[in-house]
Amino acid sequence: MATKNEAEKVLGVPVPKEGTAEFEKMNRMAKRAIPLILIIFIFGILEQQAFGMIFVNIGQELGTPGLAPLITSIPGIVLGIVCVIYGSLGDFVSLKKMTMLGVSILVIGSAIGFILGPVSIWAVVIARVLQSAGGQVAGSVFLVLVSKYIAKENRVIYYGIFVAVFRFSAALGVIAAGYVTKIDWRWLFAVPLISIIFIPSLAKNLPDDHAEGANIDGVGFTLIGAFAGAMTMFFTDMNLFWAISSVVTLIAFIVYINKAKNPFITPEFFKNPAFIATMTVIFVGYFFSYTLNAGVNAIGLNVYGIDSAEVSTLLVWSILLAAFLGFVCGPVIKKIGRSAGIIMALSFMGLGLIAIAFAIPHGKVWALAVAPCIYYFGTSFFYSPIVDTATLTVSPEESGRVLGVNDLVQAITGSVGVAVFGGMMSSGAMSGGSIVGGTSGDVSTYANVFLVGGAIVLAALVIFLVTKKTIYSHSRVDE
Repeated sequence: MATKNEAEKVLGVPVPKEGTAEFEKMNRMAKRAIPLILIIFIFGILEQQAFGMIFVNIGQELGTPGLAPLITSIPGIVLGIVCVIYGSLGDFVSLKKMTMLGVSILVIGSAIGFILGPVSIWAVVIARVLQSAGGQVAGSVFLVLVSKYIAKENRVIYYGIFVAVFRFSAALGVIAAGYVTKIDWRWLFAVPLISIIFIPSLAKNLPDDHAEGANIDGVGFTLIGAFAGAMTMFFTDMNLFWAISSVVTLIAFIVYINKAKNPFITPEFFKNPAFIATMTVIFVGYFFSYTLNAGVNAIGLNVYGIDSAEVSTLLVWSILLAAFLGFVCGPVIKKIGRSAGIIMALSFMGLGLIAIAFAIPHGKVWALAVAPCIYYFGTSFFYSPIVDTATLTVSPEESGRVLGVNDLVQAITGSVGVAVFGGMMSSGAMSGGSIVGGTSGDVSTYANVFLVGGAIVLAALVIFLVTKKTIYSHSRVDE
């Protein structure tokens, strides 16, 4: 009995076995809670995208244009920290209490922004920090609910819906920002206040279990949060201090989990070859993810001489395509399997970036509207099977930690990619010529950057093909 209790203490909240009456009960509760969780998640993404579009306007209106970037940069840093923590906490603490706390923080932040935002830019910054910290709980709780209480065969459908909702929310945020500036931007802060009406239903349907006898690993969460924050700051404002901080906090975390009696994540976690292989595919596959929109915008500005508004109008259709495909992704992956879905996704993502490179000499519609659809088609089918595969490389009780690490890996790889490729584009690297044709200069730089990006994504495909047997031989289900 002691051995059993110790195992449960280490692993997290016990998850009922699929097919049991207890699992069916939790499954029904999860299905009732998930739509409301998704609506709150929509509010969070909408706010993030909308304020990312109009922070310059807000700074000018409040007479502090130099401080305007803080409206997006500081909440972005907080988001990078909480993403990795929330998923891991979902293995140990009550999802009900976690959600109630998150919604409360979201609502408080929204109220501060609505009431005090027009008075001071610091009120806007504080409000956005609270919104980011509170709103992200919904995304993490959704993923934990699906990974633990939705039948294995149906999880890819829910992950696909998650991607679709994210894309639609992002597009809605951009559109809302444009219109709300004609009225009063503070009304954006009022939107998440609607979350209050969902509290009674969420309190009734979210699991209230926690890991018996488990203590929250405050030191471990602090160290991994510090590492995430330092890495985010380094790729936001590259300097030696943040580079050293990233290395020191990572070393401290590694030493800690090897020495601590009961860390929230053990060294054995990182000795799991299937988990490491899957995270490697995610890291390489998402390396260009943050660069695409910035690269397309740069092509529009510097090659075609159009402004960002026109670029957005051309690019938004590929984002909406990805959103639509997110809803059909689940049934498709369920039919063809996770492995085939990942292969198809990475193929289209890599070829999509290469297509953008070859489309640049042929005009803005082909390069900024048509070719990106190929890449976004791939992304629609990548997240669902790769994340599902990652969670299945560990026990159900540990799936939240996998989701937390996944969030961290995606944030880091995207930041590294945009730092590398952004620097190449701004410095005019590889401007001497390109196999896509056209003159040397900007066209050559952007074309070659996208060609390199496509090659990297295709390298992720090769890594997956080589490690596929290892990944699925350690998985709880077949590929």
